[in-house]
Formats: sequence, structure tokens, C-alpha cells
Amino acid sequence: MPDAYLVGEAARISLRVADIDGATADPGTLKLKVKAPGGAVTTLTYGVDADVMRDGLGQFHADIVLPAAGQWAYRWELTAPNTGAAEGVIVVAKSRVI
Repeated sequence: MPDAYLVGEAARISLRVADIDGATADPGTLKLKVKAPGGAVTTLTYGVDADVMRDGLGQFHADIVLPAAGQWAYRWELTAPNTGAAEGVIVVAKSRVI
């Protein structure tokens, strides 16, 4: 992941899910919450929203378009089996041209 994305780029957010023993496994349900710099939160659900893709057993990703500069935050939420959560931050730099 680069240090900062530019306005208009897309960031690929990936997730690997493991069971309690560390073996790759799928969760019961999977949601991705994305918080834009202005505070609006969008929730995407695997199996409902086409933006969340399964790449294989326990492997998921979503490509998030970043139309505004600032700090974007995201949170994966998983339910049983293999309950868990993961969070991260994406920095989007202001354009020096537009």
C-alpha cells in the first residue's frame, strides 16, 4: 500500500480469515464498514454487495474508490464461526493540480 493515495484512486482492502488454530477459514458473515473523511459510514456485506469479493477460502477484498482527500478508515466485522474484526486507515492526499 502506498504512503498516500491520490483523490480519485481506488484502494484494495484485503482480508485473510483464520480459525482459532490459525488455519485459513471463512467467517459466518462478513461486513466492511468504510468511513469517509467527512464522517459518513458505508457498510458493505459479502454476498449482498458485489464490491466485497471472495478470492478463495478465507481470502476477501474490496476496491474502494477514494473521491475525497483526508483520512479514510475501514473495519472488517466477522461473525461465527471465526468471529473477529480488523481495522485500518487509508490516507488520501490533496491534489497539487486540481
